[in-house]
Amino acid sequence: MGDVTADLALAIVRVVTGLVLAGHGAQKALGAFGGPGLTKWTGAAKGMGFHPAGLWANAAAWGELLGGLALAVGLLTPVAAAVLAVDMLVAIWKVHWSKGFWITHGGFEYALVLFFAFVSIGLVGDTAYSVDQALGLSRIPPLLFLAAFVVGLIAVIACGTPRGAPGHAGRPA
Repeated sequence: MGDVTADLALAIVRVVTGLVLAGHGAQKALGAFGGPGLTKWTGAAKGMGFHPAGLWANAAAWGELLGGLALAVGLLTPVAAAVLAVDMLVAIWKVHWSKGFWITHGGFEYALVLFFAFVSIGLVGDTAYSVDQALGLSRIPPLLFLAAFVVGLIAVIACGTPRGAPGHAGRPA
């Protein structure tokens, strides 16, 4: 009974957090739910110092939309969770960190909770209630999550850090 309950609980968390991020991505990519749409979101990415802004805006928007949907249905769960975990770290770093901890002041508390939810889901992998299970991709090792997570972090640090910012190897522009 414990495994069934744990699988169901994890599936619920996976579906809810996946759909929340898919909706957030739809705001950025498609302008859905009162969101900015890709053109305005690209301007925001440029304002945050990402270069090229279009590449990183698309990566965030479509990563959230498609990664959220994949997570919700449990397809390639460790990879989807890694994409979303990296996305939340970038949100904390670029948007929320300077505003403190509490979300009431624009802080990073909510993104941090989502980050740890995605890490937990990614490390566990799929559950009995997932497309991964139905396709025989069940129990993909946590190593896949960790590999995808590290690759995502390297990409963000190497390519997404503005020139002259802490952590960037290049000289100030």
